Amino acid sequence: MKYSKSRPHSTQSTLIISMASLAFIIALFFQLFVSVKTWGDEIKSQMKVYVYLSDSLETADLASTITYFKSRPYINQKDLKPELEFKSKAQIASEFLRSSQEDYQTLLGEENPFKNCLILGIKEEFKNEASFKKIVSEIQTRPYVYEVTYPNTFLGSLLGKIEAVGYVGIILIVLLILFVYIQLANNIRLHIHGNRVLIKSMQLLGSTNGFIQKPYLLNALFVGFLGGLIGFTLANGAFLYFSTSIPEITSLFFEIRNQIQLVLGCVGFCSLFSVLASYVSISKYLKIQHTNLF
Repeated sequence: MKYSKSRPHSTQSTLIISMASLAFIIALFFQLFVSVKTWGDEIKSQMKVYVYLSDSLETADLASTITYFKSRPYINQKDLKPELEFKSKAQIASEFLRSSQEDYQTLLGEENPFKNCLILGIKEEFKNEASFKKIVSEIQTRPYVYEVTYPNTFLGSLLGKIEAVGYVGIILIVLLILFVYIQLANNIRLHIHGNRVLIKSMQLLGSTNGFIQKPYLLNALFVGFLGGLIGFTLANGAFLYFSTSIPEITSLFFEIRNQIQLVLGCVGFCSLFSVLASYVSISKYLKIQHTNLF
């Protein structure tokens, strides 16, 4: 079956460019999501609760305090052991001296101003602002607890901003999908209108809708595949450019598993979306009665 060549090549090119733009945005936000998630997981793994103990705490009381925390449900298990570390004030003073190159003794004399500290690893499901506040409130009621700290700034602001960026990305992708769908629908409507007599003649002669739809769907598959491939290539070019400035992100962007997921996501989604959108549009216009062709 040969259709009219009335469709301008510029329309086909515009559809491919639109698909490439959609694939580029998808790739961009996919990499952003993966990067933020990887970075966030790394930061979260380091998020701990620091319990500073009073100087009046005796050795026996310290043992019972450690035993208490080991039994708490929010303590993370690492290598089948509770993730809990005790640092004496002497250790903390020594680490402070190595990192800052400032000796507290020259300022404060012989008195060690630091406190003994318990560092608690927290389970993943408890790493949110509400859970941290409950944990801190509970710990503060314990005897011999001088102060409790946790990364509240990270939880309160940075995670919220990351979530907001994710919502913006989703909204942008949805709007772009709607824009591309409208373009596809209009393109198909114009093409069907140019071949309306031929198509309705074929229907009257017994041609099935599947037979009539086939060339449109194959063209839609081509547009989606090519657009997705171009968008993936452009996105990788952008990632390569940024990785030359920030070499640390190269392994993240160009990791083999990440690349496979990215190309399948871009090409697969654009191809599937193009075919489904075209199928819906074609089915709609094939239902038009032949008396309404003109």
